[in-house]
Amino acid sequence: MPTHECLLHTTGTENKVENPRVVAIGASAGGLDAFRKLIENLPVDTDMAFVLLTHILRGSNSLLPEILARATRMQVIQVTEGIHLRPNHIYVLPPDKFMEIRRGSLHLVPRPNKPVNSVINHFLFSLAKDHVHGSIGIILSGEGSDGAEGIKVLKEKGGGVTMAQLPESAGSQSMPINAIQIDHVDYVLSPQDIAHRLASMSRYDSNIVKKPLKVLWMRSPTLRS
Repeated sequence: MPTHECLLHTTGTENKVENPRVVAIGASAGGLDAFRKLIENLPVDTDMAFVLLTHILRGSNSLLPEILARATRMQVIQVTEGIHLRPNHIYVLPPDKFMEIRRGSLHLVPRPNKPVNSVINHFLFSLAKDHVHGSIGIILSGEGSDGAEGIKVLKEKGGGVTMAQLPESAGSQSMPINAIQIDHVDYVLSPQDIAHRLASMSRYDSNIVKKPLKVLWMRSPTLRS
């Protein structure tokens, strides 16, 4: 697989907005390991708010907040209705719910009684509609195609930055591959390198990609022989 590299021009202006930049991160099968590797490599002062979306079996409890809290000094919170996003916090979807964002607050809706779980697409559609400043959508390990259409809408309607996990680094490759194949993904990286890219982007306002870029395959140094 070819390796390319892209550097985005920056202004040096720090990103100090009243409402934090929202980073929506979706995963399914194999997502716990990907979440952990991403979160533990993030600095605690990006001024971003991280919203984690995952497929949870109906009626199950989620241990994700407790597990991720051991990987970071950021506060990890299971979302409750109407919670307002704060910078340098991690928000985790509760079981049996879908989630939307409106004016910087998270709102819970009942999970539809459908066989296919589209919780990631649902939130990304909402994020694109809300026009949150410099929104970022990321698809990690998982089965199926949830998140692919959401990434496309976030790029086309919301002008956001989009990323997908490098398939070779994913426990389940279907979700990253389906996201990449829609050709609206800006970066394809390992979870560790996604964290490094976010840390770099957090320092500058102008890291917002205005138009869809050709998919950029950037092989993680950790995967090179």
